[in-house]
Amino acid sequence: MKSVPEVTCVGEVLVDFIPSKSGVTLNDAPAFHKALGGEAANVAVGLAKLGTRTGFVGSVGDEPFGRFLASELAKAKVDTTGIIFHKECQTRLAFVSLTRSGDRDFTFWESHPAGEQLHVSDLDLEAILKSKIVNIGPLMLVRNPSRSTAIWLAQQARRHGCDVAFDPNLRLSLWPLPIEAKRVSLRMIRLSTLVRLNADEARFFTGRRDLEKAADDLLSIGPAVAIITLGSKGCYFQTKRASAFVRGFKIKALDTTGCGDGFLAGILHRIIKTNESVRKLPTDALASICRYANAVGALTALRPGGAAATPTYREVDRFLSKA
Repeated sequence: MKSVPEVTCVGEVLVDFIPSKSGVTLNDAPAFHKALGGEAANVAVGLAKLGTRTGFVGSVGDEPFGRFLASELAKAKVDTTGIIFHKECQTRLAFVSLTRSGDRDFTFWESHPAGEQLHVSDLDLEAILKSKIVNIGPLMLVRNPSRSTAIWLAQQARRHGCDVAFDPNLRLSLWPLPIEAKRVSLRMIRLSTLVRLNADEARFFTGRRDLEKAADDLLSIGPAVAIITLGSKGCYFQTKRASAFVRGFKIKALDTTGCGDGFLAGILHRIIKTNESVRKLPTDALASICRYANAVGALTALRPGGAAATPTYREVDRFLSKA
């Protein structure tokens, strides 16, 4: 009998094309190699490598790139029974580079990709709701039908007692207008029990530079936990009962692509290990969870790429034992 996923990640999976030469713009890249990417897929792989039973639900093109992504997820021991192969639309491609100055240079290919074609009828709701946490990917929200599917799924998950995790992971170039990105993402934040953002995103959604006030605003509309990541400095978490900064780790970063996804995988993995719902996590447990996630994010930055860069649980344990 197949084990039920403890976390189900629903949303985008795409092909990242990464330059064969590091520290260059896309224009100067001599060649590219392909890798699995996309927030929902990166988090799913990160969770599986940490030892959490994980499922992925999403739509890809019924073509070589879509089959490549399904194969990569399966190799990572992610349950892929929820993948839909779309015959009319193709898999989204992303060309991603990190320049010597540390700036990201990226562009997306496919204006209406298969990932945006996930319908409510494509979901096995009964199977998804067996998970303790449902993580919903942000690119689901860019257009319908996937936008309506994501909102409906979050509503169903909350109604049936599942925790909902959401990372807005803003890519404004994919949205028709910034104001629409804000409006729709805030609707998903309202339906979430846990939200992870970076400081720029927290400012975008709340208009606040002060982290505590930004977290206050986010918590006031729905989530039980708001976590704002601060790069190498660590993170700040807040609940209605408490808040704290959790210091990060000093490392020599090679590539920060996917660090936020690795961080979220670390958060969800440790929450599963506590066997508590997000709403009931005590402050000391949250601080410990965030420290673990900081370590996962730091280790992800030591290797190039997104999902492939996320560490195994042994690597995290070894790193923390020496920290």
